Amino acid sequence: MSSEDSELAARCKRGDRDAYAELAHRHRKAVYRVAFAIVGDHDEAQDVVQEAFVRGFVGIGTFNLKYPFADWIRRITVNCALSRLRRQKRAVTGNTSETATAAGGADPAEQAATTHFDQAVREAIEALPLRQRIALTLFALEDMDLASTAKAMGCAVGTVKAHIHRGRQKLR
Repeated sequence: MSSEDSELAARCKRGDRDAYAELAHRHRKAVYRVAFAIVGDHDEAQDVVQEAFVRGFVGIGTFNLKYPFADWIRRITVNCALSRLRRQKRAVTGNTSETATAAGGADPAEQAATTHFDQAVREAIEALPLRQRIALTLFALEDMDLASTAKAMGCAVGTVKAHIHRGRQKLR
């Protein structure tokens, strides 16, 4: 964990709300990417992000300062996203994906190709079984190591390796 994150987390544990706001600001994009990879919808991912940070704030007293805050908040995010998916299944609602907008100012042909490629990759990842999708997102896209990915997923390192291997095979 970066020394700044460590210091901010320690201040949070002492009740400093501004320190938690700073941690949330620092990790918001990464948490969103994890949430979106699991739920596959922008609005749902935003809700998961908010829920994860609220749960993190409420549970900051249980956070162990020996571990990275980023791993801890990602684990909370995975749990929140999976809970949301379970609730959606019970409610029998559909799940839609939004097309990401390419960076502005690019050549229109390049922008269309990039958007098409990004959409194809996103659809391929979304087609993976949930555990493979989570493992690949945390490990490959979020650059978490195997141990941190396993901890975030609540399983063994060997299981994560298997999910990553199978997911990569399917993507090929």
